[in-house]
Amino acid sequence: MQPARTSYRLVVCLLALLAVGLLPLRGGTTGPQGDLIVPLEKPAITNAPLPAKPVQDGDFVGFDQLAGFGVHLNPELLYTTNRVEWANQQINAMIPDRIKAADGKTITVDGFMIPLEYQGSQVSKFILAMNQNTCCFGASPQINEFIIVSLRDKCVDDEMDIPLRVKGVLHVAVHRERGTLSSIYRMDAQSVTVVPKE
Repeated sequence: MQPARTSYRLVVCLLALLAVGLLPLRGGTTGPQGDLIVPLEKPAITNAPLPAKPVQDGDFVGFDQLAGFGVHLNPELLYTTNRVEWANQQINAMIPDRIKAADGKTITVDGFMIPLEYQGSQVSKFILAMNQNTCCFGASPQINEFIIVSLRDKCVDDEMDIPLRVKGVLHVAVHRERGTLSSIYRMDAQSVTVVPKE
């Protein structure tokens, strides 16, 4: 079979699949029976309400608030070295003003530890993840589902499998390492304790 004829047949097959609704289209269009064709790109988290007021110093802030907005990242926003300022502006525009208001505030948040750096046998820097799926099952979190926590004065024990309560100064801003988006939340921790059992 000649290459041109093979390409022609491939295009015809793809068009036929589109016509009968077996090949999904981007953008959530409808199929021949009016049923919704699921988009290939699913939007990120949109499941939790935002706080009614801006975050204040001393507030307890949950990941339901920190992760309660969609962040839609394409490859150009995730990694760039020549359009860093533009990419950062695009991502910052996705963060609601009420969350940006938490920048520089001392807050308390609960989550699960994923150690990043050690001093001796103790943790000096870690990811505070929204849930155990990230720390125990290797699921990739959305960029608003974790905080990079640095311990300035005192290191802590490695506590990966239990919920922790972290208090510290939150920083809300895009952070990159060699052009790659690494976080939008960072924290200088003042204390790390185990969440008390109810």
